[in-house]
Amino acid sequence: METTVDEPSWLRTGSWVGCPLIGGALGVGVWAIAAWVSDLPAFPFQGVFKVLTKLPQPWATLAAVAGGLVLGLVFAVIWAHERLVVTVSPSRVTLVRGDRKRRIEADLEAVYLDGKELVLRTTDGREIAREKTDLSGRELAPAFAEHGYPWLDEPPVER
Repeated sequence: METTVDEPSWLRTGSWVGCPLIGGALGVGVWAIAAWVSDLPAFPFQGVFKVLTKLPQPWATLAAVAGGLVLGLVFAVIWAHERLVVTVSPSRVTLVRGDRKRRIEADLEAVYLDGKELVLRTTDGREIAREKTDLSGRELAPAFAEHGYPWLDEPPVER
């Protein structure tokens, strides 16, 4: 029996829907301020704003919305690829991020969060894994404790 800890399904689904929608809305905002920005003496990426002001309607609005949708989708892809999925069983801890999978089969002395990083330490004191994660201790602790791993609520004090 193994336990998998991942972002909630509503968040994963929401990122695929919400990021493009927010990107599209931001695209409309970019289009709305394009004329003002293109008249400024200096502004980053001012050429993009000038192009938007020269496009006829409705193409300018469609281009801004489409660009925002694409950027939102790119953000959702990056988010999905960077997400850490932790699977815990009595004999192994598996860490998956994107297309990288790491299986850890070692005697662990401590498992804990150090800020936003999941840390696994062996009984001889070696740190064998340190992975950035948005998962909370409230989500991770039960999975590790259920399979007999020593979860610590705080990082240990270095000797």
